[in-house]
Amino acid sequence: MLCWGLCGCAAGNRPPMLLVAEGPVYPEFARAQQIEGVVNVAYDVTVTGSVINVRVIKAVPSGMFDRAAVDAVRGWKFLPMQRNGQSVAVADQISTLTFKLSVDQKDRAKAPKTIKGL
Repeated sequence: MLCWGLCGCAAGNRPPMLLVAEGPVYPEFARAQQIEGVVNVAYDVTVTGSVINVRVIKAVPSGMFDRAAVDAVRGWKFLPMQRNGQSVAVADQISTLTFKLSVDQKDRAKAPKTIKGL
């Protein structure tokens, strides 16, 4: 019971809660060039928890990761926002997706390429 009161559930109100969020696919060109970046996206969450109207607010570097970020966020699923015990749509949610290569990925890109037959 205590948790319900602290979470706002007793009053039937709560923000949208992310249930499913697959990470974005790192663009191959960016991976090969060892480019990293950040994309801020805005989106709306419907009464069923689906994501709609995904749009890029800011991206660094511009245009490099936009499509991957938008495609990833479109696949997210939320437990919809509750107000007075009813599911409601919510607009203009903002998330930041960071594109960062692991140390292994950076090392592989730096490794000299071997040519077969030599």
